[in-house]
Amino acid sequence: MESFLRAVARKSAAISTRWQARQAGHALRRRADELRCLSDLIDLAFRFNRGGIQIAPMQVRSEIAALLEILAKRGPRRILEIGSARGGTFFLLSRVAAADAHLITIDLPDRSFSTDSVPWRSELVRSLSQVRQRIDVIGADSQLQETAEWVKGLLRGKLLDLLFIDGDHRYEGVRRDFHLYAPLVCQEGLIAIHDIVPGEEKYVGGVPRFWREISEGRPSRTLVENWAQGGYGIGLLEKDR
Repeated sequence: MESFLRAVARKSAAISTRWQARQAGHALRRRADELRCLSDLIDLAFRFNRGGIQIAPMQVRSEIAALLEILAKRGPRRILEIGSARGGTFFLLSRVAAADAHLITIDLPDRSFSTDSVPWRSELVRSLSQVRQRIDVIGADSQLQETAEWVKGLLRGKLLDLLFIDGDHRYEGVRRDFHLYAPLVCQEGLIAIHDIVPGEEKYVGGVPRFWREISEGRPSRTLVENWAQGGYGIGLLEKDR
């Protein structure tokens, strides 16, 4: 009986936390709707805190701001993010996407920062959509072929305008993500890779090496505040024509 009551209490707490996350997401969206410039949106993402629920992007402010400025001019309609973290980057991407955009985010269900490792994170991310936007949250291994097929099914034959890779930082991991999902990007689309600046292995893994290899001879640019900062940095590739 005691174990049953504990299980009921845990379930009730989880339901309550998910409700709080949805409310936090709605509050975040309402506040964002009142803002008219990217700088204010970025401030909101880094400072937002409602009952301990925070979404601060794991980004260097100037770097994510530069990416958002590029995307705001394009108004991407289909976005795939690999590596959800706290949800802050996804939130910002949703605000520069088209009003009717379809956004998908993937992360492992047992990752410490993934949307599904903390149950309320998925609820928060799903609640961020603007009126006509569609959001899909996938708790799975992005490097599995079946996950790529899942994404293809959600896209229904359409192609991505932006692929943002910030998941498994091992060389083999980022390489696998790139080769699985880059073919889903349209010819005018962009592929962004995070953590291209060399740094400690535990933070950047093999991403800087992969970036050097994949960007050589391709149309590309880097959004980096300081090459001596020991990590972070965003690399942008134009899809091969």
